[in-house]
Amino acid sequence: MNTNTLLIKMSCLAIAICAAQHSFADQNQAWSQDRQWLLGDWNGQRQQLEKDGYKFTAAIMSQSATNLDGGYNDNNSFENAAQLALGANFDLGKIAGWENTTANILITKRNGNSLTLERIKDPRSSALGNTQEIYGRGKIWRLTQAWVKKGFADNTVQFKIGRMGMSDDFNSSQCEFQNLLLCGGQLGKSIGSIWYNLPVGLWGTNVKYQFAPEWTLGVGVYEVNPDNVKTGKNDGFNLDMDNVKGATIPVELAWRPKLAAFDGLAGEYKVGLLYSTAEANDIATVGKVHDSKHSFWLNAQQQLTQKENDTKRGLYVSFNAVVNDKETTAVQSTQQIALWYKGPFDSRPNDSIGFGIANYLVNDRYTDRQIATNTSLGYDQYDALAADYVPVQRDELNVELNYTYQWSPAIMLRPNLQYIHQPAGVKEVDDAWVAGLSMRVNF
Repeated sequence: MNTNTLLIKMSCLAIAICAAQHSFADQNQAWSQDRQWLLGDWNGQRQQLEKDGYKFTAAIMSQSATNLDGGYNDNNSFENAAQLALGANFDLGKIAGWENTTANILITKRNGNSLTLERIKDPRSSALGNTQEIYGRGKIWRLTQAWVKKGFADNTVQFKIGRMGMSDDFNSSQCEFQNLLLCGGQLGKSIGSIWYNLPVGLWGTNVKYQFAPEWTLGVGVYEVNPDNVKTGKNDGFNLDMDNVKGATIPVELAWRPKLAAFDGLAGEYKVGLLYSTAEANDIATVGKVHDSKHSFWLNAQQQLTQKENDTKRGLYVSFNAVVNDKETTAVQSTQQIALWYKGPFDSRPNDSIGFGIANYLVNDRYTDRQIATNTSLGYDQYDALAADYVPVQRDELNVELNYTYQWSPAIMLRPNLQYIHQPAGVKEVDDAWVAGLSMRVNF
């Protein structure tokens, strides 16, 4: 499928949806703009179940991308990644009389391919960014979440234990983009050997203490177990701890003020650090091993403006930064800044326009090791064909502009345009332009 054909099809899809939006006003119809779930409320049973403490979810996310120009291989390709998520949340206070207690289970299945791997980066280099954030961690079924959370002291203390992703509770941020580095928790993108995000689940526990109305302190303990990221057929439900190498311990302080400088609009500011007790290889010296590793992060999100009396509409900004242990981590740091405007048009109060810029900065010790390896093999410049040449990686810049079309609570479309400078940090690879389309359906 060539680029023009793809763009025509994407445009026709968007036009068809826009043209049809007034034809489905009845919320009893599957495509109604008031439809909470595509399959409806089961004749009122679904809402009643939620009132009784049983909430069930099912959603499909699809992310398509095509290369418009540039990249390692500029032959046009269309790649799609998809994720199915099936979940249930139980209010055990309503169900069993256990006050301030909830339980959750989530099963996921990923499939599809990544345009970044197929066309954008040099195949000999390790990936940094990705044009489709839901790609990765294997095309298998996974038990992503299975946890219980209990509140104490009027819920000022929250205790959670079970299977979970680490960014469920630490280094988390809102996702309004398709590009990997502009979406969600950032630590998993640079230290994925010890920090696991959705869809991977791992054994862990955490406690969060709200010691003042605007302040919360959290600490967690999670296993470091390489078996959790295996991608064999049955690995997604392997719950044993036979291969645990240590523990990752995150600590995070969160401040949620309503500052006068922003007219009292809500903000969230978080600073955190982690310490891993697992052994880690030195990034530059073969055979050298460290007995730990660490990282630091800063997350900030602030609503800047409000549209009339609607507290949800307006301009938002977010900033995320991660600094990793230089001795043991190839990616020295990541930085991200994003803006989005929720409800840009009165007729589309739930739509949004987003623009984000994100950067990977590769550890110069890692870069020097790659240069030294090439020198030892007799290479003093980039070789596009030699199988044993190691592409030298530095930094990668990702930019995305998108429009989120919220057809209904059940259906979301997000066309986007992405620009990747130095794919995988290799300056000899042409900068890439990518057209993408995210779709989400809640059943």
